[in-house]
Amino acid sequence: MFTLCCKLFGTIGYTTLILIRDFDEKAHLAGVRACLIELQDFERSLDHRLPSGAAIVDDFIPHMLNRCKQCNGRVLVGELNEKVVGFATILAKVKSEELVDGDTEYGLVSDLVVASAHRKQGIGRKLLEAAESYARSNGVRWLRIGVLAANHSADGLYESMGFKNLYIEREKEL
Repeated sequence: MFTLCCKLFGTIGYTTLILIRDFDEKAHLAGVRACLIELQDFERSLDHRLPSGAAIVDDFIPHMLNRCKQCNGRVLVGELNEKVVGFATILAKVKSEELVDGDTEYGLVSDLVVASAHRKQGIGRKLLEAAESYARSNGVRWLRIGVLAANHSADGLYESMGFKNLYIEREKEL
């Protein structure tokens, strides 16, 4: 079981303690649901074609947990005062489905979200650091993460943590 206590330094000089721990369905499901809905609705504001968070959450969470089982993954939650304020899903053994990639295996941070009221406090960075730690402990050599092109804040975090562009997919409306 994974638990990490981190100090976050706020903008007005005080510190906050955040716990990063393994997802426990009984304790964390409601908080993870709320974060997922908020993330999906935010991403929908960037791309109107995406479904609402409420429309996908009941199918998404079992899918996420099933992928963890299939890919040696783990869901990590960030807690402040026993309340879920974010989560990350890390998959340690993902095989590319692209024939041109050969037998490439990599790790994937498939989800990373921090509730809007708790952003810009370093929580996303701590969740991503914990996901990287899990990946390293499972022998992952290459770690991937995706982001919508219009999500500049998340993309900036990923770049600041050493993630580089691997593929750039472009789209044109016809």
